[in-house]
Amino acid sequence: MSGQHVTKWVGIAASLAMLAAPSAKAQGTQLLEWSGRVDTLIRISIHGDAAHVTAIGSPDVGVGTLRVLHGLPQEPGTVGVQLNGGRGIVQIEQQPSASNDYTAVVRVADQSGGVDSYRLVETWHPAVSGVANGSVNDDRDRREDRDVRGAGVGMLHFTGDIDNSTVVRWRGMRAIVDNAAGAAPRQVREDVAGVGLPRRDVTVRIVKHEGRGDVAVEQQPSAANGYTAIIRISDKDEGYGHYDFDVVYDRNP
Repeated sequence: MSGQHVTKWVGIAASLAMLAAPSAKAQGTQLLEWSGRVDTLIRISIHGDAAHVTAIGSPDVGVGTLRVLHGLPQEPGTVGVQLNGGRGIVQIEQQPSASNDYTAVVRVADQSGGVDSYRLVETWHPAVSGVANGSVNDDRDRREDRDVRGAGVGMLHFTGDIDNSTVVRWRGMRAIVDNAAGAAPRQVREDVAGVGLPRRDVTVRIVKHEGRGDVAVEQQPSAANGYTAIIRISDKDEGYGHYDFDVVYDRNP
């Protein structure tokens, strides 16, 4: 089975902006609904009133059906997720905060062989005074993060503001960002999911979500470079440009 990655963006419809129920404070505001088949890994990100899905696995799986019901508020709060179907693990990878420009990321990992169908609902709960912003299931999320590594695939997510040229080096479970030219990168966040980058020959690919310049793989991981993927971000326009992308590789047949 050959692997591939797919990305799909979904914007909120104006007619859906007021769908929050009167009891939203108690039950949370529904942000989105997603259903689809998962072969290896699905990553769902929402920022404001737009969301996107990145999938790794069988080319026949696709990205499923994503329906945005309400924009993610640009204020402190907690995102929750309810799994209504599927045998794998769903984890909140990122809670919205000022440090990530109020972006929430949910990850679905299917560890078993073959493909399974999933359905989930994502909700938002406003911050309670005196309570730190974070998942109400932090302990469970940490356990699930360890379990996700059994899925046999990894992913690097990068977001940040770049001026001129920046190099990202991904090796194993770590990613290092180096400024090559121009002003130093700012608001940078790099998150490695799953098993990271393995110590074997794989071909990494860029799934670009945002960025006015080029994002390219400068070196593929190999024994010669210690199985390190080197990605260069080139922003030739004046000032800073914002970049958001995933670096993925396909699971071996």
